[in-house]
Amino acid sequence: MSGKQGKYKGVKGHNQRQGMGRLRRANTSDPGRVGGYERHDEDAEIFDRLGSLARASHGGESLLAKFNRLAGIPEQAGGERGEICGFAGTLTLVRAAAGAEVPCSVRQVLKKRVKGVKNPLCVGDLVTFERAADGSGVIDAVAPRRNQLERADSHNRSLIHVFASNIDALVVVSSLHEPDIKLGLIDRYLLIAAANRIPACLVINKSDLGDPSFALTLYRGIGIPCFATIATGTGDSGPDLAALREHLHGKACVIAGQSGVGKSSLVNTLFPGTGARVGVVADAGHGRHTTTSSRSYLMPDGARLIDTPGVRECSITGLVPLDVSLLYPDIAAFHQACHFKDCTHLHEPECAVRTAVEDGRIADTRYDSYCSIILEDLVM
Repeated sequence: MSGKQGKYKGVKGHNQRQGMGRLRRANTSDPGRVGGYERHDEDAEIFDRLGSLARASHGGESLLAKFNRLAGIPEQAGGERGEICGFAGTLTLVRAAAGAEVPCSVRQVLKKRVKGVKNPLCVGDLVTFERAADGSGVIDAVAPRRNQLERADSHNRSLIHVFASNIDALVVVSSLHEPDIKLGLIDRYLLIAAANRIPACLVINKSDLGDPSFALTLYRGIGIPCFATIATGTGDSGPDLAALREHLHGKACVIAGQSGVGKSSLVNTLFPGTGARVGVVADAGHGRHTTTSSRSYLMPDGARLIDTPGVRECSITGLVPLDVSLLYPDIAAFHQACHFKDCTHLHEPECAVRTAVEDGRIADTRYDSYCSIILEDLVM
């Protein structure tokens, strides 16, 4: 076997998510194949044991793998190369190599290749396009994605909404108040980032409305880079804004979080002149959806900053309970000490995770969000 090929399923091909398969195998005790039945009596214990075994389930091909298999750019593809940076009505905006944005349509054959998604293309996709005489273009093909950020569509749960791809960092933005901080939503974003192998960081905005130390201490304790800001869009503000700007230097970043927390204001504060439209928080404390679609901004240092629409809920798709427990770093630290290797940490006896929660070694809010995801988002 060549050095470029791995012996583990999932380490090669269109969707190289080698972490999940190896984590699952290392933390489950599936029975091995049994042979030599002729050496056993009909009433032997082995037949009773084998009668209760169920075939292991398989999640099948992921949406990312399917996309990469069906929508890859062939080596001989002509045309210009560019990156999708936004949408304007029915047109797709493509940033060409020189930095100019070209409004493009998408060939129907490309739209029909991938089903089960709200839009076959998203911000961050690398494409080839042909220019027309009037300055517009037509997208002919799209390159395989390194990763993608997705959620179930809010109106049709059978559709997946992919809103960014080829991401270097997921910047989760929350506010202390107006609207109030939602730790459960933060945990969901961090889980999605971990599942898609996207490094994440947390920004606590509007830190002048209270003391953000409790949130900063909680998430720094599990290895998440955290920053406190007071983004108003008028200039540098907040104790950690310079450190945040340095952290994002040269990276392709997604700005995500609850509506009204100041995502667009943060973009304007970090990089003045980007043109992100700033909304107003409603009196009831719920943010309005002021960013109507994902938008990518090219920064002077070469960074790509993506502002996404505010979402009221973020669904977890394609994961099983064992995946979630292993992707929560504070829960994964105690998972191996549980009596059962496939422990869900909900009701099993001798659960080291629940003991750690009772002892204060795992934060109650983290365990509550874990339970919420297991019971409400996953099909068990």
